[in-house]
Amino acid sequence: MKLKLSLFIGVFVIALVGNSWAADKTSETLFKKAFQLFDQSLAGDDSVTEKALESFKTLSRTYPDNPLFLAYQGSCNTLVGRDAWMPWNKMDYTEKGLDMIGKALRMLKPKHDQETIRGAPISVETRLVALSTFSEVPKFFHHFEKAKAVLKALFQSPAFGASPPALQAQVYWRAAKIARMENKRAKEIKYLRKILEIDPNGQFAQAARQRL
Repeated sequence: MKLKLSLFIGVFVIALVGNSWAADKTSETLFKKAFQLFDQSLAGDDSVTEKALESFKTLSRTYPDNPLFLAYQGSCNTLVGRDAWMPWNKMDYTEKGLDMIGKALRMLKPKHDQETIRGAPISVETRLVALSTFSEVPKFFHHFEKAKAVLKALFQSPAFGASPPALQAQVYWRAAKIARMENKRAKEIKYLRKILEIDPNGQFAQAARQRL
């Protein structure tokens, strides 16, 4: 049961300026390492999935007030579920991960619209992790409607419009995919065109053109 998660990984360097979330050197190192491992796992390298999970566990324990780290820890759990052999382990890890992401969403506060990591508002990227994970887990986990609710919250967030174009494009790509899953072609086209409008040379532009 492969969960093909396409998250916003490695697009920005960590830039701790202005209202950026304050991190020490140790947390920066752990953060970069965790993302690298997570990215490898997303690409299908199951040999690093447990390492990615442990890295985000460390970040979450060290910085318990940061919802983004908990969201990624939860998503790592779903990847462990993806790679597990036994069906009950797949279920257990995935459900645990989804619950963690739900907790991370409940942790979001107005200040997370202002605090940034890698140039992206913490609130926006936390919701993007939730959107990507919720929309990709199998239907029997009953999180597709939750994915749509997260997408709605993203579009309503003032921080979303102030986010980097590449991050917005990632969200619109997810929105287009959800529309496609619901056979809503007009909506899909609208979101694909939005990608080309805001980030015409970005990571998702070519894929958007191919779908139009």
